[in-house]
Amino acid sequence: MASSKQEIMEATYRALCKHGYADLSIQRIADEFDKGKSLIYYHYDDKEDLMLSFLDFLEAFLQEIHEEIMERPADERIDEFLATALGLKDEEHWEFQKALLELKAQAAHNPKFAEKFREMDEIVISNIEEMLDETEVEDSHAAAEILASCIEGAASRKVSVNDREGLEELKENIKRCVEAFDTEK
Repeated sequence: MASSKQEIMEATYRALCKHGYADLSIQRIADEFDKGKSLIYYHYDDKEDLMLSFLDFLEAFLQEIHEEIMERPADERIDEFLATALGLKDEEHWEFQKALLELKAQAAHNPKFAEKFREMDEIVISNIEEMLDETEVEDSHAAAEILASCIEGAASRKVSVNDREGLEELKENIKRCVEAFDTEK
C-alpha cells in the first residue's frame, strides 16, 4: 500500500497534467487525492514545499525509468529514452511535458527549484552517458551534454508552440545524430 506522501506525489502529478503549474493549487491537488487537503498540509507547509518534494519524487522516478530502459535490448534504449524524454509515450506524458516547462521556468527566480533541476540534469546526463558508453562514442560525456541539450531544446520548443506531432520527426533526427556520434559506424 502506498504511503500518504507517495499518494500526494501521484496526485500532484495528475493535477500538473490536468492544470499545468500556473493553475496548480493545493486544492487542485487535493481534488486528485482522496484523503483530503488537510493531510497535504500535514505533510507540506505550502505549494513551494510540496513542489520541492515533488521534484525529489521526480528525480527518483527518473532513475527508475532509466533502470527500466537499461533492461531493454541495446538497440531499443535510445528510442525508448527519447520517447519518454520528449513526451511521446501518450497524451498524459505530453501534458506533463507542458507542466514541466512551466515549472522549469520558475527555476530562473527560485534558487531551490534551480538546484533541484540542476540535480536532475546531472542524472539525465549521467544516464545518457551510460547508454552511450555501450557504443563507440569517443567522448560519451560531451555527447551526453549535447544530446541532453538537444532534447531539452526540442521539448521546450515543441511544447511552446504546441506541436506534439513534430516531436516524432525530431526524435528520428536526434536518433540519427546519436548514430553519428558512434565512431564505428
